[in-house]
Parts: sequence; C-alpha cells; structure tokens
Amino acid sequence: MKNSHRPFYLVIAISALALWTFIARAADPGQGVAKTDTEPPYIEVPKNHAAMHGAVIQARKNVGQFIAALNHPAPGQKDFEIKKPFIQNGQVEHIWLSDVQFTGNRFQARVDNQPRKIQGLKLGQVVSVDPKEISDWLYIDNGKLVGGYTVRVQYSELSPKEKQEFDRAADFKIEQ
Repeated sequence: MKNSHRPFYLVIAISALALWTFIARAADPGQGVAKTDTEPPYIEVPKNHAAMHGAVIQARKNVGQFIAALNHPAPGQKDFEIKKPFIQNGQVEHIWLSDVQFTGNRFQARVDNQPRKIQGLKLGQVVSVDPKEISDWLYIDNGKLVGGYTVRVQYSELSPKEKQEFDRAADFKIEQ
C-alpha cells in the first residue's frame, strides 16, 4: 500500500469544494451542510438530487475503466480512490476510501473520511467493497481528474468565483 491517507493536495481540493459549497449555503442551514471544529465541512446531498444520482449510476457503469487503470496504472496515474455508501440504522453516509486494491472480485481499501453517522467504522480501517456498491471512483492522470463523477456534480454547482478558487487550490484539473 502507498499512503494511508489521500495526498494532501487532494484533501485540500475536495475539502475546498465542500467548504465553498458550505459557504455558499451558510445562509440556509436547511441545505444539509454539517461542520465541526476539527473536520472540514461535508455535504449531505438530498436523496432526490438527480445529478448526483446520475453521477452514481455513471460511476458504477464505468467502474471497469477504474479497475483496469488500478491494476495496470500508466505513468502519471495515481491517487486511486473509491467512494462507498455505508448504511446503518437507516442512515447513509458516503465515505471515500484510499489505498485501493482489487483482489479477486472485490476492492480492499482504507476509510479516508472520519465517519460521522456510522458507528464502529474508523478512519484508516480496511474494508471490503463489491464494485456494484460504489458511489464514485477517481484517480489523477497527469494532473487531470478521471472519474470523480460526484465531485464533478459538486464542482458544476459552484459559482464562477468558487470554481476559480477551487482551480487555484487544486493540483489537478477538472475537465467538463
């Protein structure tokens, strides 16, 4: 395994995306944004968010592309991650997983977000995931985001100024 947590620049970029969305929605606390003092803000997307639902479908449909790249990364391909919805007592939390490996017909990966709703799941814990269970996948290919369908949905909902700030902070480009 490479690193136990995603590279710093990816944390900054994804956290910045969540932060800008948090700031944009701060005036309306009913938007499902949560924040603590020790963790970056995160977003609870409404169940009926059509674009996010479409992103999950697209990620699952194209997971074979991710598996092929993961098993045989080309030069410049790095930072492979998957996102999985964890469900407990009717609560759903989508959590990014890093240090991804594909063994047999399942992913093995480490929890890379501090779980907030799922009891017993810990940061850094290794979990096994069926490819049909993922809600997203991503990797960086020579500075460009590949996959990251849910990230792209969040990015598309940013204002032009927020996109500019995100692009300045990120070490990768999101091509639409």
